[in-house]
Amino acid sequence: MSSLSTERHDPPAALRWTPLVLFLLVLLLVGCGEGDQATPTAQPRGEIRAPLPTFIVEPEVSTVDLTLREDEVLVEPLPLRAGFPFTVTALIHNNLTIPAEDIPVMILISAEHEEIGYTSYTQLLTVTIPASQSLQVDLPMDWNFAGGEHQLWIQVNRLPDAWQDRAPTQSEVDVRDNFALVDLVVDPFDAYTSDLCSGRVDVEIEPADILPEPDQQRVLVRVHNVGNHAVYNLPVAVTSSSATGIAYTPAIPPCGGTAEVYVRVNRPFQEGDLLTVQVNPSQWVGGLQEDDFDNNAVSVTAGLAPGLALPPEASLEDYDFSISTSGIEIPEPWHVLVTVHNLGTRDAAMVPISIENEAGRKLTDAIPLVQGEGIGIAAIRVGYLWIPGGTLTFTVNPVDVKGAFPETRRDNNTATFTLP
Repeated sequence: MSSLSTERHDPPAALRWTPLVLFLLVLLLVGCGEGDQATPTAQPRGEIRAPLPTFIVEPEVSTVDLTLREDEVLVEPLPLRAGFPFTVTALIHNNLTIPAEDIPVMILISAEHEEIGYTSYTQLLTVTIPASQSLQVDLPMDWNFAGGEHQLWIQVNRLPDAWQDRAPTQSEVDVRDNFALVDLVVDPFDAYTSDLCSGRVDVEIEPADILPEPDQQRVLVRVHNVGNHAVYNLPVAVTSSSATGIAYTPAIPPCGGTAEVYVRVNRPFQEGDLLTVQVNPSQWVGGLQEDDFDNNAVSVTAGLAPGLALPPEASLEDYDFSISTSGIEIPEPWHVLVTVHNLGTRDAAMVPISIENEAGRKLTDAIPLVQGEGIGIAAIRVGYLWIPGGTLTFTVNPVDVKGAFPETRRDNNTATFTLP
C-alpha cells in the first residue's frame, strides 16, 4: 500500500516575481503616456495657432492740466463791508501746450457760522484757457453778505457729482491743485448820516422803478433812499395772485442813493398779471422804522412799459388808442388837426402824442380828452417840423413819455402824413 506524500513543493523563483514585474511595467507605461501628452508635439508646417490673450492696463492720460493757487486769489476792495459789492480775481494756469476749453469754475461763499435762513452764494461758469498761458477770471460779487467770517471756495475742473450734468469736467489725473480756499472777513454795516437832506428815515419806490421780466420770471426793483440815514438789508417783496418772491437790498447811501434788486418769484407770471411790490413793509417784524411808509408800495402790470401802472379801479381793456392817416388833416398852414380813437371803455384825459419829421425833430403834445369807445380831437401847431413835401410820423400814447397810459395793443398807435 502506497502512502501519499504531504511534502510542499514551492514554485521556481522566476515564477514568483512575474506578477510584480508586470505591475511595475504597467505603471511605467502609464507614466510614459502622461509624459507624452504633456510634451508639446512639433507644430505641423503651415498650421497657425492663435496667440494667448494678453491684458494691458494703459495709464490714464490728462486732456488738461490746470493749476489754481490760493495766493493768486485777490479780493478787492479791502476791507470788505457788509452791503457793499466787491470783486474776486482768480488766476488759472494751463500747463499744457493745447487750449483748455469749456472748463467749469465753481464759486461758493458761505458764512463760517450759518444761521437759520442764511443762503450761500454759488455760481458756476465755464472758461477757456489758452495753451501754456494763464487766464485771469474776474468775479463781481453783488450778493448782500452780512458782517462776520466767511469762506470763499473756488474749484476749477473739479465739481460735485450732482453738478456734472450742468458743466462736465475734463479728464485730468491730478486735481489736487485745482482749488483754493480763502477766508473772508466782512465788517458789519456801519450806518451813517448826511446833512445834505432832511433829517428823516425814508425809502421809496415808484411805478417807473419796477420792471417785470416774465421771460426771466423775475422783477427788477429800483429802491431810492430819500432820507439822511444810510439803509441796509431791506426786504423787497413781490406778490401776485399766484406768485411771491423776496430779495434784500445792499447798502443804500443817504440823500438820493439808489439800489437795484432782482426779485425772483416762486411761480411763473404772465403779461397782464397785476404785481404788488413792497420795500420794507410796515408790518415786517424787525424792519426799519421809517417816517413815511406811504411811498413803500406800488402795483404794476406785467408786460407794460415801466411806469405804466393801472389805477386800482382800472383794467387792461380800459385803454386802446389808435390813429390813422385818414384822421389827420391841415385846417390851415402850420397846423394839423388830429383825430384819435379809443377802442377801450374808459375816458382818458391829456393823452400824450408825439410828432417827428424826417430830420429827426420832434415835439410832444397832448389830446385833452379821448372818450372811452369814442374819439378825441386836437389841433397841433407843427411849424417847427414843417418841411414842404416832407413826412410827419404821429405816435399816440408813446411808452417813453411821462403820463402815458397802460395799453397792451400798440400796433395801431402810429401813422404817417405827407405835408403839401
